[in-house]
Amino acid sequence: MDSLEKLKEFKVLYVEDDDITREMASRMISKYFKDIVIAADGREGLEKFSSESPDIVITDLSMPEMSGFEMISHIRKMNQQVPIIVTTAYRNETECLEDVNAVVFKPVNKKLLLQAISNLYD
Repeated sequence: MDSLEKLKEFKVLYVEDDDITREMASRMISKYFKDIVIAADGREGLEKFSSESPDIVITDLSMPEMSGFEMISHIRKMNQQVPIIVTTAYRNETECLEDVNAVVFKPVNKKLLLQAISNLYD
């Protein structure tokens, strides 16, 4: 099965605090997945992770309420296996990242994001 075709089986949690980026990116990738669950910050993302059980997490790092770093730490305590992809505009933020599967730099490019996700299943 083609890796992009396989994505249609997955539910994605997409966490991004910027309204425009969140709307554009989620709309851009929505046709590739079974479902996309949206959260506006790390706290909401963690709540939705617990209630929705997504197959993949895509998250920003710098957010109010709870940062992506904190959210990732909490998620990893609950689930070591779920793939996590980070989207960030700040390359220096990625220096101390652990327990993530990929990093995609902003502005988010659909092709690069889908490639990062597809690479998880190759």
